[in-house]
Amino acid sequence: MAGKAWSHEKSVDWSLILKIIVPSSRADEPTHYNYWKREILAYQSGLLEKLPETIRAPRCFAIEEKDDNTVWIWLEEVTDSIGPHWTLRHYEEAARLLGRFNGSYLVGEPLPDEPWLCRRWLASWVEECDKYDNKMALIEETWQLPVLRKWFPPHMFKRYSKFHQSRRQLLEGLQKLPKVLTHNDAWPPNLFRQEKSSMVAIDWAFVGIAGLGEELGRFYGLLLHRDGSLLRETSRLPDRLFEHYVMGLRDAGWNGDSAKVRFGFTASAGIRCGMMVPKLIEQAYTGTEEGPLVEDLRDRCSIAVHLLELAEEAISFL
Repeated sequence: MAGKAWSHEKSVDWSLILKIIVPSSRADEPTHYNYWKREILAYQSGLLEKLPETIRAPRCFAIEEKDDNTVWIWLEEVTDSIGPHWTLRHYEEAARLLGRFNGSYLVGEPLPDEPWLCRRWLASWVEECDKYDNKMALIEETWQLPVLRKWFPPHMFKRYSKFHQSRRQLLEGLQKLPKVLTHNDAWPPNLFRQEKSSMVAIDWAFVGIAGLGEELGRFYGLLLHRDGSLLRETSRLPDRLFEHYVMGLRDAGWNGDSAKVRFGFTASAGIRCGMMVPKLIEQAYTGTEEGPLVEDLRDRCSIAVHLLELAEEAISFL
């Protein structure tokens, strides 16, 4: 909402964002990746007012609990200078700022320990996705469908099966990484560039503690999910993002082992393959072999293979 106010004999424009949060019985525990109270508690605790300068949250002006059990959060409306169309440079700069944000918690910034922070975001998300997985990808005959044979390389059944069996090890490996505070949903729709050295991040419902590199893995995975053609157009994107994220960690003063960062990045991004493949198989069985949907299927199959390759790289670290 927006309007005008009169201040010091001048007309002043004002605007606010009203975010209405509806209780969810399916996400009523702090361990759930989408715990419905988390963002409310994050603002009420003051945590989001004490973030490192690299990334800040919108200012919160009021929180109201309504009779219908919804909660209204009145927030600052933020804008940026980039808009919805990002370039490779914009992605790189965002990755570097995320690295600086995460890295600050490795070099002296106190790591919060509030009980409502999500500590197993990725594991909880995997558990939720598995509820909708019919396990067709784990049946070898499934991969004989012509459209799947056309868009996937040979031996996908064996590769995907090995990945599926290794997911628990990947998740356990992520738990052993150095811990940082993470936004967990950092990608262009939620990031507003203020200047070269800072961003405003909205939607803190997933805020939590995670392993080093996980923030970047989710950032990258969400980019691919948003734009199926991105990998085809920018094949060097993953390595460039990784390099700039590490630069951000160095900017913050962290000089640790970049191999740990690489594992966190490849494991957290690669695990998304387990969400994509079952959906692609379902689409292949119900779709047609003509029209724009086929091009989208082709792009998403390429992304799934790429994510599988990242997961396989992460498995090699175990």
